[in-house]
Amino acid sequence: MDIDTLNGLKACQLFKGLAENEIIDLMHQVRYRVHEYERGEVVALTGDPCRHANIVVSGEMSAKIYGSSGRVIRMNLHHSGHLLAPAFLFVKDGQYPVAIEAVCKSRVLRIGADDVRTILSLDPRIAMNLIAILSNNISFLTKKVGLLSMTVREKVGNYIKTEMKRQGSKSIAVTLSRQQLADELGIQKYSLQRCLHELQEEGVIRIDGRRIDVVDIRLL
Repeated sequence: MDIDTLNGLKACQLFKGLAENEIIDLMHQVRYRVHEYERGEVVALTGDPCRHANIVVSGEMSAKIYGSSGRVIRMNLHHSGHLLAPAFLFVKDGQYPVAIEAVCKSRVLRIGADDVRTILSLDPRIAMNLIAILSNNISFLTKKVGLLSMTVREKVGNYIKTEMKRQGSKSIAVTLSRQQLADELGIQKYSLQRCLHELQEEGVIRIDGRRIDVVDIRLL
């Protein structure tokens, strides 16, 4: 196992609490393969069978839902250590609920469902970690569903307030492009741009490139 793959597994919540040598010993008990993906390459399409646990060991993966009208909702951005759609691995006839593609050159470690069961039986910590992962995913998806019912302005305001809290400042750095942010919020790019323009015209925010300064949080 190369060092990048090992570091990706060490960053994975599934192996939380395990020492490096314990992870290596566990992985010696199962079969796995590391797949490489170029930017834009598709890892899975919506409806594809989900028969493996996929762990991002380097790079980034984007999980998206494509609507019939061409609307795109980015559900999540997966970094090194993230599991892809873990809740559907043990579902009978489980299928990927989203499309997953590489944002940049990435590597994914793939373990079959039977080998995942082996790991779970060998160390109870793995089982508890998987429960925690699934619980966090349920919480995340619940918040996503709530976001879908909001207006464009409410979605943008919620994003700004969330980033203010995360970054600890009224001046936030937006790391996403306008298109990426629109996908994240499940809205059209022009709707996002129009909303930001209106908020700036109303004196609620001030925009400078990818930085947004909140002038009056009461109006968000």
